Amino acid sequence: MSRTRLTVLSLGLVVALLGAACGTKASSTPVAKRAPAPPATTAVPTTATAGPPYPLTGLPMADPSVAAHPAVVVKMDNSPWARPQVGINQADLVIELLVEGITRFALVFGSNTPSTVGPVRSARSSDIDILAGLGKPLLAWSGANPTVMKQVATAAAQGLLVDASRGANPPEYWRDNKRQAPHNLFTSIPMLLSRFGAGDTSPPQALLPIGPVGTATPASATPAPGVTINFGSGVVVSYAWDAAAKGWARFQVDQLHDLAHSATLDAAGQQVSPPNLVVLFTPYGVSVADPKSPQAKSVGTGTGLVFVDGHQVAINWSRPANTSPYTFTTADGSPYILPPGRTWVALPQVGSPVTLLGGAGAAGLLALPR
Repeated sequence: MSRTRLTVLSLGLVVALLGAACGTKASSTPVAKRAPAPPATTAVPTTATAGPPYPLTGLPMADPSVAAHPAVVVKMDNSPWARPQVGINQADLVIELLVEGITRFALVFGSNTPSTVGPVRSARSSDIDILAGLGKPLLAWSGANPTVMKQVATAAAQGLLVDASRGANPPEYWRDNKRQAPHNLFTSIPMLLSRFGAGDTSPPQALLPIGPVGTATPASATPAPGVTINFGSGVVVSYAWDAAAKGWARFQVDQLHDLAHSATLDAAGQQVSPPNLVVLFTPYGVSVADPKSPQAKSVGTGTGLVFVDGHQVAINWSRPANTSPYTFTTADGSPYILPPGRTWVALPQVGSPVTLLGGAGAAGLLALPR
C-alpha cells in the first residue's frame, strides 16, 4: 500500500485525469463474412433464495447441475474499436490485465451461457497462471505468436485448461461484417461447451475468496464513492458507486470515447456495473514470447484494494501456486471474504496510481450520458 497514492479528487480533476487517457491505437484488417447465428442464449438464474452457492459468484443456484460443466474463459478485446462489447455483463468474473499499450479482458462464464460473446482476441503468456486457478476451464481465443501457442498447448497437455481456440476456423467462431476487423470475431458459450466441453464434468474452482449470501462488509471498510485506476500507457479507468444499480459503474476514456461518452456499455446499452471490484497490484515481467509483451506474475504475494457497497478495504493477497486461489487478509491479518456477486478484477502493475474519488467526482461521472 505504501506505493499507492490515495487522494480525494474533485470532478474537475477527474475530467483532467480521464482526458489523459486518449491515444490508444489498434490495427485493422479486411472484414470477413459472418457465419450463421448460434443457438439461443441459455441463462441460469442467480437470484434464487435456495440451493448451493455457485463457486464463481457465491450466489445460490436454482439448478445445481450448472456447476457440473467447466468454466469458459473468453479473451475479449478492450480497444476503442471493440466497444460496445457483447456478453460482457453476463460474465461471472472479469479480469483486466495489461497487454501491449492497452488492457485486455478475460471473461469467465459459468452461471450464464450467452449465445454471443466478443470481440474475441488473442491469448497472452499471463493467461496460463491466472486461469489455471479456475480448475480446468475452456479457453476461447484467437491468434497468438508461436511461443504463446506452445504455452497454451503445454498447459492443455498438463490438464490446466482446455484449448478452445478458433484454430482452423471452426463454426463456433464467426465474424460480424458490421464491425471492423480484427475487432469483429465472436463466439458462443453453448457452442463452445458442446464441442470442447462435451462430457467434461470438471466443476469451476473459485479463483477468489467469495462468501455466501449474508457475508458482511468488515468494520475496517471506509466509504469510497469512486476510484480511478491508471494502468499506464494512457489507460485510465474510473468506477463510481451507483447505489441504484448496486454496482460500480465503469468509465473509460479512449481514442474514440471522450469523457462525455466514456461509460462502458454493452451492446444492449447496459452499463458495466459489477457489485464487486477488486484491485490487485501485480508485478509484471517481460514475456518470453515477445519483449514488447508484459507478463503478469499472479503467483506470489502483494497488496490490493477491495471495493464493495460504496466502501473500500485495504487487503494483502497471496497465491502460492497457479492452481491455487487467491487468499485475502486485512491489515490485522484477518481473512477477508468477498460478498457474493459478479466481480471485476483489475491487475495494474505495482506502483500504478490508484486514486479515490470524492462524492462530487463520483456524482459527476454518474451524471454523464449512459
